[in-house]
Amino acid sequence: MTAAIALALAALTSCSVGSGISTGPSPDSAPQQSVDPALRVTDPRDLTGVQDACTLLNPEQRTRVGAGDAEFTTTTNEYGNSTCEIFGDAFNAAVDIDTNHGGMTNLNSKKDNFDNFTPTEVSGYPAAELNAESTACKVSVGVADDQSIEVDFSKNSGGSPEMNDPCGYASKIVVEALRNVPPA
Repeated sequence: MTAAIALALAALTSCSVGSGISTGPSPDSAPQQSVDPALRVTDPRDLTGVQDACTLLNPEQRTRVGAGDAEFTTTTNEYGNSTCEIFGDAFNAAVDIDTNHGGMTNLNSKKDNFDNFTPTEVSGYPAAELNAESTACKVSVGVADDQSIEVDFSKNSGGSPEMNDPCGYASKIVVEALRNVPPA
């Protein structure tokens, strides 16, 4: 018997007889994660139409957060969404949009992956301060049950005394960005 015939026979004998109808999830479907009631967003926003994260901060808001003279660059982030990179004298920041990874419930389930994870709230939205250090902090804010905005802030030199609280300053940037996120 040739190897091809033996392989064909093995394939045939491993098949089972049945209706051919699968009642399980398809391999392409992502598992649905239930939303933790403590992290449910009561006034959801919709980031899916925001193609450029830099549009979340208008010129007046850029000045308010001390980035009026900063360089703004749009890139694509690890989530497949838009990131606005802000490069200034006093600080650098990245404003990330995430519409693909389950919002704060998903982030909360991975909290042990961070050096530190502090649940908080920003403008009434569930949030977390991640990997906070003396000059840097990332703040992730759930704007819908399945969407979030993250601001990764890093203080350079100078700037206002307010920037000495990197998590507080990252939250300030998020508050400004939230004003330009449309309701769901």
